Order: sequence, then structure tokens, then C-alpha cells
Amino acid sequence: MNNTSSSIENEIKNLVAQIQSVAENSQDNIFDLLLILRELESIHRHIRQEMFEPALPDNRHRLYLLLKHIEEIGGWPYIERMRIKDVCAKLLNNNDK
Repeated sequence: MNNTSSSIENEIKNLVAQIQSVAENSQDNIFDLLLILRELESIHRHIRQEMFEPALPDNRHRLYLLLKHIEEIGGWPYIERMRIKDVCAKLLNNNDK
């Protein structure tokens, strides 16, 4: 890993720690937590559409390097959404108690 990657990794770790702190301080406020999730989804979408997609490889060699990196380091980034069905099931389970 080069110095640039290390620097970016440290910046991301700091941001993640800040976001986790905000979430922990908001854990009793469902609306604040929902706002955090919406903002994370929004930034994910923006980075993907405006920066990542235009930077996709334009030749086989770079595509190979990208796919190799994804395979070695981790899977494709994905933000999972909670389904309304799951929210309703949780509500029903809480009412049974």
C-alpha cells in the first residue's frame, strides 16, 4: 500500500469514528438515526455515480486489476436497506412481549 492509500485510509477511519460517535449519541432518536442512514446512502450514491463510474477501467488490464483488487480486498460496496416487511415484523414481535 502506498502513502496516498494509507493517508486516505486514515482519513476514512477518522470519519467513520466520527459518524459512529454521532450515531451512538443519537441511538435513542430514531429520526436522527434515519437521517444518518439517508445521508450515508446519499454520499454513497453521489460517489458511485459522479466519481466511481467515470473512473471505471477503459482497458482490459485496468479491469483485471480492479477485479483482482475487489476479490482480494473485499466485495462490491453495497448499502443494504431494511425492508418495510422486516420493520413490521419487528413491531409485531415487540407487541407480543
